[in-house]
Amino acid sequence: MEDRKKGYTFQDKRGRSQEPGQAPEREASPGGSERPSASEQEHQPAVDFPTLIMSFASAAIISMGKMPDPSTGQTVRNPVLARQNIHIIEMLREKTRGNLTQDEETLIENILYELRMSFVES
Repeated sequence: MEDRKKGYTFQDKRGRSQEPGQAPEREASPGGSERPSASEQEHQPAVDFPTLIMSFASAAIISMGKMPDPSTGQTVRNPVLARQNIHIIEMLREKTRGNLTQDEETLIENILYELRMSFVES
């Protein structure tokens, strides 16, 4: 199980080019609601299954206090929220069983292993 020893690094890839505390610029859509500007749209990662899993995993890591919240810069522990995010990933694994690629199955298993170990350590 060499893959389990590698671990994962979580990095917030949301746009952080603006000044801290400054909201990103948004364009108004015809319906009056705001939408991301063209530059924001170019920097947003594709939304796919691995991105969804990594999003829940990042939320769990942040909730464990292992990484500061990117929106506040504060490190806060919330084990209930961390456990909930881990359970969401477990549920997604069960609900998608048989429909994932081998890479997606490996990702979700490795992420769950890493999160569980981090949760026990925190």
